[in-house]
Amino acid sequence: MSFDDDASLDTIDLAVLLSTCIDACRRGCEVIRNVRHKSLHGTSDILDSVLYKIADDPRSALTEADGASQKVIIECLTSCWEKHIKAGRIRIVGEEEDEHSTDLECDNSFDTAYSEDIMSHFDNYNCPRPDLEPIQRDMFESVSSPGCSKEPPESTEIGDSNISKQGESVTQHDEIIIFIDPMDGTREFVEGRIQNVQCLIGITVNGLPVAGAMGMPMVHDHQIEIAYGLITPQKTNNMEESESVTTTTVPVLSGVKFFESINPLDILPKPTKEDQDVAESGNGADDDGTLMVYSGDSMKPALNLAMDCLENRILRGTGEEDEVNIIPGAEEGVNSMHPPIRKIVAGGCGHKILSLQRHVQSLSSRHKSDEQEYTTVGAISIGPPGSSSWDTAAPTAVLLAVDPNARVTDLFGQPLIYDGDNLSNKLGIVVSSGYVASRIHEALCMKLSRDEALHEVLGVSMSSKTQSNALELDNL
Repeated sequence: MSFDDDASLDTIDLAVLLSTCIDACRRGCEVIRNVRHKSLHGTSDILDSVLYKIADDPRSALTEADGASQKVIIECLTSCWEKHIKAGRIRIVGEEEDEHSTDLECDNSFDTAYSEDIMSHFDNYNCPRPDLEPIQRDMFESVSSPGCSKEPPESTEIGDSNISKQGESVTQHDEIIIFIDPMDGTREFVEGRIQNVQCLIGITVNGLPVAGAMGMPMVHDHQIEIAYGLITPQKTNNMEESESVTTTTVPVLSGVKFFESINPLDILPKPTKEDQDVAESGNGADDDGTLMVYSGDSMKPALNLAMDCLENRILRGTGEEDEVNIIPGAEEGVNSMHPPIRKIVAGGCGHKILSLQRHVQSLSSRHKSDEQEYTTVGAISIGPPGSSSWDTAAPTAVLLAVDPNARVTDLFGQPLIYDGDNLSNKLGIVVSSGYVASRIHEALCMKLSRDEALHEVLGVSMSSKTQSNALELDNL
């Protein structure tokens, strides 16, 4: 029974929608844990049965866990918002759907535990069924509706910041799209770097990421961790320029929830050097003045060009044209825009962005009680073409809910597009958080926008780099 039976189609409370996405994400994580557990105990050949969207490319791996998790997530959301979906008020776009369509029928390329009876599908993966344990919609406020779970599953919560007591609402004039990546980091799953695997559900309104749930199914032995965030764009008129409108990000909700898992994961691999590097950066183990740079191990020319520009033209620039303005208040004779860097190779788009966020959070917490003003260097992440809307929607919203001044753009400094049709981030991505990092971000994108070699690699002309349907940068 859908709990939107008595609800109006005119308005949708985003806090309620986020709550259902978090619960759906939790159940998607249970599926991933279940498949992993079976593979470790010899009841599944998942690690030997892998499809590749691109022949022999490990980054394009597709496993049973991807399809099974998405099927569970879509069923959970459909059980909650069926009327809204059928009426076109909510559109769902999932990575594993055939040709990226928004039909609610999932591709069953892996049918190890597939069943036409969707509830049997939940049972096959030891995942809580929504008909027996209704999806929770009131994690953030008291809501009573038919089919709504009033009692939350066993969970704990840390770091919650509820800035607005009332859920942000959208009307029938707003376009809502839910982007699902049922298992971000499939390559990491296949290769055993399971701490990097995430389950992502992002919500966009009118082309802007506003809410997200980032599930980490295999970071803890007995728990599922989910980071979440909700923001609202707020437009204000510029008094000095009557026609100028500025859009700022206002955080509404942010935090982390922990759910007790019903699927065991009793064999965790030893942390790799990559895991240790990311953990240290998240704990603020590095010197405050170091710029953390997160990227993957891709050998794509676009990434090489961007990294070379960052290191040799921005951070080490000595000529007048390469010089970046000195930070106001920096020590005399010290250019804070040229900090030392530490490069960290990390897998999974969501994992990189969350690692960046947590590093800056750690630094901010460390200096929260400082009496003197502290300038955060922060972190930056650079990715070549290859990610898609479902990879970046949720992480962007979660990041902005913590740091409303964070930046997420393509390599040329333009906002990413979330229209549900242009799904590939064809011009790569740059993410930054922290005052110095955001300035470096801006300088890097400016240089790259004039880089003929990068334009040639990306297959775009110098005049077409600014896409006509891109939103204004301030909208982020």
